[in-house]
This record gives sequence, structure tokens and C-alpha cells, in this order.
Amino acid sequence: MRIRRRIAGFCLIALALSAAASAARASDLNGFRAAHGRKALKVSAHLSSMAYAHAYDLARRGALDHAGFFTSRGPDGATAENVSYGCASESCAIAQWAASAHHRANMLRTDVSSYGLGSALSSSGTRYWVMELGGGAPPPARGRTHAYLEEAVAAPPQAAHKKR
Repeated sequence: MRIRRRIAGFCLIALALSAAASAARASDLNGFRAAHGRKALKVSAHLSSMAYAHAYDLARRGALDHAGFFTSRGPDGATAENVSYGCASESCAIAQWAASAHHRANMLRTDVSSYGLGSALSSSGTRYWVMELGGGAPPPARGRTHAYLEEAVAAPPQAAHKKR
């Protein structure tokens, strides 16, 4: 009887460790995608710069929106975008998006090959997150200036958060 209890105890511990390991792997975008049978995406510097710029703009304005997606980020290579606020970590933002049907669908898209993730801290201390998904390479120049990128580059160091 004791042996059965010990075996059952070990099985429960193993199951808990396995679930914790799965949760840890799924806490980043590619872990989440792998857990759902999708290919890993490459990190794109171009999409990351757009994500940081939009996160900084959201934090500066204290807003949560997709302003500029169809006029700037979409034409510059982003296919889909997720925005969020309030999470202190990337894994929290991923979990928040995973709980929303539309954001989850964006993270599981099969027509994208790369992504960029950025966050910025508002003056009130709220962290804003942006994920841009797309093909990665910027389309040919169209003669348009990128004020949103210039603004992000000019952001104070504490406003820009780089992924580790």
C-alpha cells in the first residue's frame, strides 16, 4: 500500500513538473506556436522597430489602439498586430493575448514568417506591449517619412524595453 502511494505521489509530482515545463515553453510566442503545432517565427528587426515605436506611442498617449496600422505599419510589412497593457513581462502579455480569440488567432497565423515585440512604460508606470507579425522584410520605399520610428528612437531610455 505504501509503495502504491509513493508511486502515485511521484506520478503527481512528475505531472506537475511536466505541466510547469509546458507552461514555461508556451510563455513566449514560439513556445505558444509550438504547443499548437505551428512553425517557429524569426525575430525581425524591422517588425521589432515598428512594435517598439507603436508601444512607445501608446505609452506616451495613454491609449490602447491600432492607430496607424493601416496607414503605416501594414504597408511597411506588418500583416497583423496585437496590443496590450498592464503586463510586466512578455510571458504575461502572451498569456493575455492567448486568452483572446482574435489575438490568439493572430499568434497562430500560418501566413507569417517573422515577428517583432516591443514594450514601453508610460509616465504613470503602465507597460504597453505591441506584437507585429509579418514577412519581416520591409517593402520597397514609397517616399514616405517614418515619424513614428524617429519618435521611438528619440524616446527616453526607460521608455524603450528590449527583449532579452
